[in-house]
Amino acid sequence: MTPNWSRNFASVDEIARHLNECGESFATELSARIDIGIYAQKILLNAERFEAWSNGMLVGFLAMYCNDDKLKSAFITNVSVLEDWRGRGIAGTLLEQCITHADEKGFGTIQLEVEAGNMAAVAVYGKFGFVPLGGGQSTLIMKLDLGAKK
Repeated sequence: MTPNWSRNFASVDEIARHLNECGESFATELSARIDIGIYAQKILLNAERFEAWSNGMLVGFLAMYCNDDKLKSAFITNVSVLEDWRGRGIAGTLLEQCITHADEKGFGTIQLEVEAGNMAAVAVYGKFGFVPLGGGQSTLIMKLDLGAKK
């Protein structure tokens, strides 16, 4: 089954529900690191949201902050897909949509932070041209230069 795609449609409750359902898939469970309700509200108010839906359920979600107009750098704060929907290219389609959006808005770079041990996610980001910049003990900062994609 192919999901339906939307942008900036999900409510704060739908975002929080999705994040809670995906939270266990992170190496450190999401709810152990942040208050999901506050995070969902911040995303709703400040991020561009790219969404995959099926039968009224948010099955894939990407949130990107595009508010650094001075440096023209966007930041992906979340990419998540419900477990039953993984392996269907949803994360890749959401990445394509956000990269196109950032490029159309004139942003020069997109950065993200990923758990260093999440090799599957690092590989997906690498396929889209993100390169590692460094990071902490457990995280890796990756960057995509949109100018290099042209």
